[in-house]
Amino acid sequence: MKVLLLGDKFITNDVLETTFLDFFDNHKENIEFTYLTDNWPLEPINNCDEIREFCGCDDDIIPLIKEVDVLLTHTGCITKKVIDTAERLKVVGVCRGGPVNINVEACTEKGIPVVYAPGRNSGAVAEFTVGLMLSLSRNISFCHDSFFHHKRWRGDMYAYEYIGNELSESTVGLIGFGAIGSKVTRILNAFGSKVLVCDPYIPQEEKAKHKCIFVDIKRLLMESDIVSLHARYTKETSKMIGNKQLAMMKESAVLINTARGELVDHDALYDALKKKRIKGAALDVFEEEPPWDTSRLFTLDNVIATTHLAGASRQAALIGAEKAVMGIRQILHGGNPDYCINPEVLVKQAFNE
Repeated sequence: MKVLLLGDKFITNDVLETTFLDFFDNHKENIEFTYLTDNWPLEPINNCDEIREFCGCDDDIIPLIKEVDVLLTHTGCITKKVIDTAERLKVVGVCRGGPVNINVEACTEKGIPVVYAPGRNSGAVAEFTVGLMLSLSRNISFCHDSFFHHKRWRGDMYAYEYIGNELSESTVGLIGFGAIGSKVTRILNAFGSKVLVCDPYIPQEEKAKHKCIFVDIKRLLMESDIVSLHARYTKETSKMIGNKQLAMMKESAVLINTARGELVDHDALYDALKKKRIKGAALDVFEEEPPWDTSRLFTLDNVIATTHLAGASRQAALIGAEKAVMGIRQILHGGNPDYCINPEVLVKQAFNE
């Protein structure tokens, strides 16, 4: 079995190979690996008309893919040209929650299943989100910047006009309630927060399992001290937070975005922040990544920002690799994978020992 490992600087080829061998322990002597590494996250992701959020170039993959049985990647540029070149490819494994860097239509046309790893970084993003809430509401980042970089002792930040609320006394609104939103809820429950959730796709029986209140978006925006975004980016959610939604928020409220920059109308957000129509924002994702040097983001004094870091944990890398390889193993041993984006192509095919 020939396996092409297309890792990057986050989910490395060492991680991919070790995980693959763990799941195919009885067939190690029959596995031949080929390697290619793209430079994400040291280089930013790209988008094109065909696929999204990829790194590297398909021209680098094409010379390696012809006789490969299995492709395992994270951010690789898997276009129709790559898939059309592959003559023996049986399965594509992607170590991420959405295989947006894969031309799934091209795979489906050739009968190639694409398995992926939903929820792989949900724990990492949930923890990071709550960290941003604490940092923003309690002035941790602002105080650090003043003290460490400007040698300014900010005793004034203890004054009542500057201080924020404890999470135990805060109402937190979560827009989106998938793997991440539900984990954020559990963490906030431990703090004693009141949690409001807006997600029209959650079944009634699922709602009963969680200690939160499901509401419409208008109530969430009007009542929340902290609004945190956890929706997927789709045509329907594009710029779902704009002038109208920001106007509904309290002046004392803050916005957290660790999901996708496209969920927010950033011109509207920057205007609201500049004019202090909301108190602040904590952003891990942006309209452009990285933002232009001329971005209005850098003119604001009520924003903390991180460089799309929320999903970065060693556990997330390992879980992503394990879920993808598990799906590959299930396919090659004639089973039904837990997570396949195009299940209509599934054909039982036992692994040739």
